[in-house]
Amino acid sequence: MTSLDHLHRFALIVGNARSGSTLLGAVLDGHPRAVIANESASSMALWRDLSAAQILADVLDNAARNAATGRPSEGYSYQIGPPPATKPALLVAGDKVWNPATLILHGNHDLIPSLETRLGVPVAIIHAIRDPFDVIATMHARSGAPVADRIRWYFMHCEAAAAIRDRLPADRFLDSHHEDLLADPPAAIERLCGFLHLPLDPGHVAAVQARLFARPRRTRSTVDWQEADVAAIRAGIARFAFLSRYARGPGGAAV
Repeated sequence: MTSLDHLHRFALIVGNARSGSTLLGAVLDGHPRAVIANESASSMALWRDLSAAQILADVLDNAARNAATGRPSEGYSYQIGPPPATKPALLVAGDKVWNPATLILHGNHDLIPSLETRLGVPVAIIHAIRDPFDVIATMHARSGAPVADRIRWYFMHCEAAAAIRDRLPADRFLDSHHEDLLADPPAAIERLCGFLHLPLDPGHVAAVQARLFARPRRTRSTVDWQEADVAAIRAGIARFAFLSRYARGPGGAAV
């Protein structure tokens, strides 16, 4: 039976849609001492009027149901680790939150402190980041919305994540780049585990490596980029230090 007696962190994965957040949640859920839900009902309700027992039960139930079905999303199966019932002593629980929750966590300053008070452990935020050109291209393809609209939506979430970071101690907010996870899984996992105070587990690292693609999909190539859109993305990138590595055009050339 899963025990929560040693729980010391509640992790929330935030950020833009199409930024690798589902994969990031699956990677952490694969750890033998962590359970990460994928858009649980409690996070979609922003944990309002819910007790610690209700929130944690929902996380476990969501993760169990995802494990049983392979944690499906957009035609992919993301499940890496065993179901929660096989993990007897959890150190970390959490959730890959519903995408608009990032904006609401920014707008409502009481949500994170209230969640910490009820759970009795610190809330640690992991910000999933991927190349803006790939994210915006995928958003455009999936929604059919104009590229300019997706650019605005993307940078709204960057503003929200930056504001959340500024309100938290440095050891409670981590930027996690999708490209780093694919390029060097052991180093990325070590960094994530260190942030959450989870012990490294060689079996976990091997299981993650076996499931990852060798490189990120370059969906930017599917868009006929207009000069004004490229300029808007470059201007947005310049506003955020966590995007500085992406200061190039959609073809990959440095600015």
